[in-house]
Amino acid sequence: MKAKVIKIKKSFIGSCLLLIVFLGIIMMICIDQTEYFSYEVKEVRGKVKKVQTNEIENQGREIKNNVKPVSKEYENFPKEYKGYFVVGKIKIPKLEIEKYILEKTTEETLKVAVTKTYGPKANEIGNFCISGHNYVQTFGRLKELEVGDKIIITDTYNQEVMYQIYKTYKVLPNDTSCLSQETNGEREVTLITCTLGAIKRNIVKAVEIYD
Repeated sequence: MKAKVIKIKKSFIGSCLLLIVFLGIIMMICIDQTEYFSYEVKEVRGKVKKVQTNEIENQGREIKNNVKPVSKEYENFPKEYKGYFVVGKIKIPKLEIEKYILEKTTEETLKVAVTKTYGPKANEIGNFCISGHNYVQTFGRLKELEVGDKIIITDTYNQEVMYQIYKTYKVLPNDTSCLSQETNGEREVTLITCTLGAIKRNIVKAVEIYD
């Protein structure tokens, strides 16, 4: 009789242990699934950290856009300049140049300011290409710019994004490779003007920099 009682106790203890192990496995699976769906290890601005998925999305949006609209489009920014539609403003501190960027590139608009040639809207992902005549008051001094110099673009929400020059070079007039929109998800700016005699084009490439 005593042996039977001991056997029952061992069986009961064994069942309890199996139940504990089973519950532990279930909890581990639930935790793993929660982590899989809610967290991810990601490098954010040079730092590796574990963040929630929605935080990753928000941080990615912050990094790529870097600007949160605080006003409506054109609410604090002019729509026109000298009768032409405006899509942004460029400031080049080194050259002490600050010009509105007009919507279309024509002979008439190039006489007034600099113009958007190709690409997305100002301060959006992609390659925002800007052309200007080789005048001193516009892009005539682009040849003085060097790698590391800064360019500031103000968009139609009156928000500024700073870009840093990473390349300057010359191309023939029929070479349009500088207009490429393959920016690896970054925001870039390309400045274009003629050399003296319009034999070649001066190209300045800049990419957004983060704080």
